[in-house]
Amino acid sequence: MSSTPVEARRDNDLLSQALKLVRRHRGMTAAEVARAMHMALRTYERFEAGGSRLNIDYVHRFALATNSDPYAIIMAVAIASPELAPRCADNKLITILTVGSQRFDHLLGDRIHHLEGRAVIAAVCDMFDELVAHSDEQELATRWLMRGAADLSSTRPKPGR
Repeated sequence: MSSTPVEARRDNDLLSQALKLVRRHRGMTAAEVARAMHMALRTYERFEAGGSRLNIDYVHRFALATNSDPYAIIMAVAIASPELAPRCADNKLITILTVGSQRFDHLLGDRIHHLEGRAVIAAVCDMFDELVAHSDEQELATRWLMRGAADLSSTRPKPGR
């Protein structure tokens, strides 16, 4: 790990970068997003540029307009990783975690405060370790299929003349 301190970034700068990354991931222009959010282009541009305070309503409207994960956009700011927002745009990972948290809160209610920190940390680490393992298995399967398809096509006659 580097001993050089990471330059602190403002929340608005992180939000701006996350929004731009998602918009570009979707191949949309600022005008298209503004129109889909039912707002003036200038208002949208100010929002995307981080020119105002974090507006949760705007984040949700943006996510709806871009079919992305509003909670991933907010989390991207919280963990200083704007790249999280486009990474979760399709699978809605952080929304899924938020829905799970809501369900957990509903099921346990006040009993949540009795949970030991160690047990919570272990459960969360186990969950993420399982997701990493699944991702690794998926990557192996994808590479296997690509190699197999290449091998098959190399033994087939070339189409055409």
